[in-house]
Amino acid sequence: MAADLHHRYRALPADSELRPLTRVVLRAAVNRLSAGPATPTAEVQNRARLVQALYLALDRLDPAQNPASAT
Repeated sequence: MAADLHHRYRALPADSELRPLTRVVLRAAVNRLSAGPATPTAEVQNRARLVQALYLALDRLDPAQNPASAT
């Protein structure tokens, strides 16, 4: 999912309002994925939060990628 988000981020126009937010989500994904070992529960919760953030970012980018289908 992070790779898909990164690909869509790179396709955004340089002046897109979604670029800063998407960059933050991608940075958070890298930080969470590179974190050291944690308790199983904490690790699962962190991964769940990451997946949620990635899906939210992808949902925001979909209308930007397909403006004709957003209407």
